Amino acid sequence: MRQNLGHSGPGNTTGALLLVVILIVAAALRIYDLDRTSLWYDEAVTWAQSRGTFSELLSSVAADNYPPLHNVILWLTMPILGDSETALRIPSVILGVLAVWLIYLAGRSLTGNAPDGRYAALLAAALLAVSPFHIWYSTEARMYALLATGGLAFLLSVMKVLNRPSLGWFVVLSLSGAAFLYSHIYALLGFAAVGLVCAIYALEDTLRAGRLRLSPATIACLCMGVSALAFLPWLFILANRARSVAEAGFWIASPDIPFLKSMAFSISGSLVFFWALATLALVYCLRTFFVESVSSQDDRNTRKFAIICLAFTTGPLLLAYLYSLLVQPILFDRYLIAAWPGLLLLASAGANQLIPRLGPAALLVAALTLTFPELRFALFDKMRPDWRGIVQDYKANRSSNYRLVLYKGFAAPALEYYLRSPDGFVAAEEIGDLKKQPSGTTENERWLLLVHSSPEEMKQALEAFSASEPETVAQRFGWGASGLKLLRFAPRN
Repeated sequence: MRQNLGHSGPGNTTGALLLVVILIVAAALRIYDLDRTSLWYDEAVTWAQSRGTFSELLSSVAADNYPPLHNVILWLTMPILGDSETALRIPSVILGVLAVWLIYLAGRSLTGNAPDGRYAALLAAALLAVSPFHIWYSTEARMYALLATGGLAFLLSVMKVLNRPSLGWFVVLSLSGAAFLYSHIYALLGFAAVGLVCAIYALEDTLRAGRLRLSPATIACLCMGVSALAFLPWLFILANRARSVAEAGFWIASPDIPFLKSMAFSISGSLVFFWALATLALVYCLRTFFVESVSSQDDRNTRKFAIICLAFTTGPLLLAYLYSLLVQPILFDRYLIAAWPGLLLLASAGANQLIPRLGPAALLVAALTLTFPELRFALFDKMRPDWRGIVQDYKANRSSNYRLVLYKGFAAPALEYYLRSPDGFVAAEEIGDLKKQPSGTTENERWLLLVHSSPEEMKQALEAFSASEPETVAQRFGWGASGLKLLRFAPRN
């Protein structure tokens, strides 16, 4: 692709230094106070699934709703780093910083022949580096940072293969596509959207040539076919789990207008900023598709890359939204973390296309201004359910003879992580299970930990557990009216 780095952007040295500064900022924002919040339920589940043998890991994840790659990463790192809160989150931090580097490379491919193209790539990296949404999920011991990083590696590899196929990029695309698919079930949506576009390009090449030819688009499809074959065994597992989830129902709300607005704010940090990004992305796509002249293969590739990036960005949102309307709600903000960098790429290219050099600077200033409250909130005030604190309260107040009952039982991994004693509590899955717990005696006090319960659930739980009035020992942050509520029941005489 045509590039004149001496005139089309910051010089090689200056650009490299700016990228290093952006990466340092990204690392600092993600590593800062990494253990400020305790692990929440999902993180504790990941810990519980990843600490046994490899076969136990696969079996436990197969019974859940996502692929196992992030668990495998923790399974490999825990023997080296340990399983502290920081150790469990460090892989996500590293992946989050890696994503900032990859979005820069993807931006260079997307805007390689555009004037001042490197400014757009640096802007995309800077926007992702300071994104409160991306920072938050880069500090969580879950698969979301992996999903974003795997998606960017996949997107970059597709553009590289479409531009100039080689054996090296064939291998990289096949591996990155498989890694993307094994990161999260939502990767299927982005993968399918990009695969459809590449298949259309491959068909066009074949029809134009009048015969089947190994064009770059065809090679990209072959790479994705290898990725899909590698993922096929786990796809069958997820299909079986999907039937179970459909029968049992799911916790995600229907995507009405207030829900969509809330999701847009959660991802972007500001609705004004979100609409600015969407507008710039739309302008870039329209100008690239309909205004800019096509005089070379480089220009044709620029259009292809814009369409690929648009499919990668909007495909997961549209497909998940349609599924939510037609089958059951599955649309949720953190599941779109791979699509978010795609929007940043298109918007950055649009800002640079409209006003070269000054456009990226203005968009970065706007981003920092509009999203600073959410950035500050994510770094200093945003909370996860405080399992660490509630267990500290319990240990500080319990007597030598005790019995702790947890309601609801799904939260057992979080309690076990901090209590470090799987035999130190009993998990009650339902209200009826509380009735089965033995009554207190003169020697034993009893403890009940209510988790994420509504007022009605709390009332029913207390009636089922004991006829005596409890003492509220502590209440920590958690969802629902109860939060994490620790109750002590005196021994019966």
